[in-house]
Amino acid sequence: MSETDDVPVAPTASAAMTYADFGEAFLRKVVHRRRVLEVIERVLGEKIELGPLGAGPGRKFAKVTATGWFQPVSGVEIPGPDLGFRIIIPVDVDFAIEIARDVNRFRARLLVPITVRLRLEPPLDLLVDVVLPPEDEVSLQVETDKRRSAVLQRVSGLESELRRFMMRVMEKEFAKPHIQRIMRVDLLQLVDDTWPDLVERLLPDDPPPHHDPDAGPPADLL
Repeated sequence: MSETDDVPVAPTASAAMTYADFGEAFLRKVVHRRRVLEVIERVLGEKIELGPLGAGPGRKFAKVTATGWFQPVSGVEIPGPDLGFRIIIPVDVDFAIEIARDVNRFRARLLVPITVRLRLEPPLDLLVDVVLPPEDEVSLQVETDKRRSAVLQRVSGLESELRRFMMRVMEKEFAKPHIQRIMRVDLLQLVDDTWPDLVERLLPDDPPPHHDPDAGPPADLL
């Protein structure tokens, strides 16, 4: 699917729509894939800091710190009667493992799949549900050589710990108050707030003077 597939096209002459069809078409045209991806990227920001984490036996064998940079997200609309999207969030991570003051540095890529679903509630509210994946659905690929691979093998459970910590970070991000506020959109209030601007755009700046045709020609033409 190309980016142009997301952009609404000019309507052509067609049969009249029902109110139900109009409502569904309006929602799908306004809340399309590209806009959802843009919102997710703004919510996440540029980077996250992970750690320090205890790792290895008793979580005391090693200390792990990491910095992750969010990369452009991608996603597809989920087929079906309800509007939803499956979105992949890539995170490039630089992390360091300290074992007995010996620091080893690694690079990794995390792929976090999330599901975004939209639903409606009365009187006219649009709700956005974000479903985070279970830990085992988070992909983690570590760039390593033989020496670094041996270090990772010594730190048992490190990959699971990184996945688990990433999930905690994502949960905290989407739970922030300013994020929660955009998860419920009062469409009626939104229209009320923008109505004056809409009127200004739709009505002419200098409307022609009203003339009653039954009253004869204007006085200045006599």
